[in-house]
Amino acid sequence: MKLKIALITLISFLFVNCKNDTTTSNKTNQLISKSNDFKSFIKKFKVLTLPLIINPMEIQDVENLTPLTKSDFRFINIHDIEPDLDKIYPYGILSDTLETYKIIYLFPSEIYLPRIATYKKNGEKISDENLSVGDCGSDCGFTCKETIKIYKDLKIYSVDSIQSAECDSLGPKESTLRKYIHFKNGSINKKGKVNISQIIEQNE
Repeated sequence: MKLKIALITLISFLFVNCKNDTTTSNKTNQLISKSNDFKSFIKKFKVLTLPLIINPMEIQDVENLTPLTKSDFRFINIHDIEPDLDKIYPYGILSDTLETYKIIYLFPSEIYLPRIATYKKNGEKISDENLSVGDCGSDCGFTCKETIKIYKDLKIYSVDSIQSAECDSLGPKESTLRKYIHFKNGSINKKGKVNISQIIEQNE
């Protein structure tokens, strides 16, 4: 009887150890696979030097870019898009990659908008934020120009310079013309965390 119990205990022990080894092996394989996918993902971004100026309306020609794949999507924010229909494009990677990776990708909306994502060296995401103020559009009496700047010290400034006026059947009413800006400030800290303010309005 004691021998039978001992054999059952030994078999149970070996089964548990085998199961744990299999689980550990699977987790290791998953980490290696993710690491390789992340390396491939990062290589799709051209190097960007600082200071960097982005004019969103001037980066809409994406025909010469290769869209990111579904495998890449696990590393970026894909909320509010249909992955099977919408395309996301790599824009570039900031040249300072000593401690973290900082990439910019083009996200589909009414136009393509630049987002910035940062990662630890092992591929773990730190931040993913919209760089654009996103107020530019086309309407009667409304014009704007958006500019995004990232400086050498990794400070960020995004601004929409706007002119707007009320319209009637004859078009914009000059007496109602108004000039103002919408802007937001931000920065990337040493650990790769992106902090960006709320949008602020200021008259010109």
